[in-house]
Amino acid sequence: MGPYVCLFAIFLATCPGQAFSRPETPDSDKIESLPGLNATLPFSQYAGYITVNQSHGRRLFYWFVESQNDPARDPLVLWLNGGPGCSSFNGLFEENGPFSPNPDGKTLDLNPYSWNRNASVIFLESPSGVGFSYSDTTADYTTGDWQTAQDSLDFMLKFLEKYPQYQKNKFWITGESYAGHYVPNLASHIVSYNTVKPGSINLEGFMVGNAWTDPDLDNAGATFFWWSHALISDRTYNSINKACNYSNIGPLLANGEQALLSSSPGRLKDECEMLLAEAHTEMGNINIYNIYVDVCLRRRGGRQLLSQLARSDSVLRKFAQRRLEAEDVGRKMYPCEDDYMEKYLNRPDVIATIHAATLPYKWTPCSTIVDYSRKDLLTSMLPVYKRLFTAGLRILVYSGDVDAIVPVTGTRAWLRALPLTEVEGWSAWTASDQQVGGYSVVYDKLTFATVRNAGHEVPGYQPLRALDMFNRFLTNQRL
Repeated sequence: MGPYVCLFAIFLATCPGQAFSRPETPDSDKIESLPGLNATLPFSQYAGYITVNQSHGRRLFYWFVESQNDPARDPLVLWLNGGPGCSSFNGLFEENGPFSPNPDGKTLDLNPYSWNRNASVIFLESPSGVGFSYSDTTADYTTGDWQTAQDSLDFMLKFLEKYPQYQKNKFWITGESYAGHYVPNLASHIVSYNTVKPGSINLEGFMVGNAWTDPDLDNAGATFFWWSHALISDRTYNSINKACNYSNIGPLLANGEQALLSSSPGRLKDECEMLLAEAHTEMGNINIYNIYVDVCLRRRGGRQLLSQLARSDSVLRKFAQRRLEAEDVGRKMYPCEDDYMEKYLNRPDVIATIHAATLPYKWTPCSTIVDYSRKDLLTSMLPVYKRLFTAGLRILVYSGDVDAIVPVTGTRAWLRALPLTEVEGWSAWTASDQQVGGYSVVYDKLTFATVRNAGHEVPGYQPLRALDMFNRFLTNQRL
């Protein structure tokens, strides 16, 4: 191990990378069958590790589901959940993947609205330290946007070496929430790499939902959303706007332990903190990720996003710890669905079947060991968009319209800050069930769409509408 320290040495005779040595080939990663799934799958699937830094022993875990239609010609799609530090298996099992966990934590159902209906989709656990991804070098768990994007680029280059039949397929990057950083940053890295080695990755464009993009505008949009949806009082709304420095706080979690505080000194910081606590009291025990669905009342233990944001700064941990000890407010499509997925992915037979390493801690929906850069969390992505506008990519920004943490109001604000020219005006789009799926506006450099009655995790709350939107944009059809 040289100068590096293996995190797992105290648990294992060797580091997992040494004890868990398998050839990185498609055949060795193929999943023949899944425990608890009593169905014949109309597609092939693979899971395993790709090493993105050999000297550090840094490995990213992926789960790849081929298209149910025509894998040789259909697009290749990378899906990234946010956090920062949350597993993309949230998407695989609760949103746009082919599987849905049942309450017993032992069996799976098939998702008829899976995005691999007409695309081959990679669900990547990134950065290292998330889910089954790990490193032999503990320092790797302190990371940020640049390293995450670089590792994802290295992953994709090695993925295409491993699966060369996909080299020419159109490639799309997709994701949600803090993937508002992951997705455009990776796109920027690929564009730069392709200028040195043209055609290395056939990047067509990207899609990103409820995207954390600009702290000042996203946070101002969040408080406006709370007020305009009758969640908080006029007095609290006006007071928060006056007291809080929106550019120096992360997503407004609307609880008494709001961890990402104003940068202003003294009493002003305390005032912002107290006002956010007051807003939480006024809202009551609602689901901040979808204000119109029920919460999980039986589960205790805090939401992982708060945990991740707290790890961005040592000042935040005391607040996070109190929240982690409080009753969970939930966020998912079915209030306790995280529990089902977590049970399933911690089963030893499942871990063995998907070729994952046996780690000295449980798989969790969001990492408890990744220490993500607070500076990056508070960085605006608008300059990255402006650079990418010159690359000729097709871009879709979309918002579930009942999300209250990174809401549509903030997204519309930062879109107005970009150099965009409207090409097709605001209009309703109709889903395949003949209901209004949402609303869209086409600009010269990107398309913006809402998904009606969808929360933060759009494909989970409105799977049919999300699939319609996804398929139409992939094929360059009008929404």
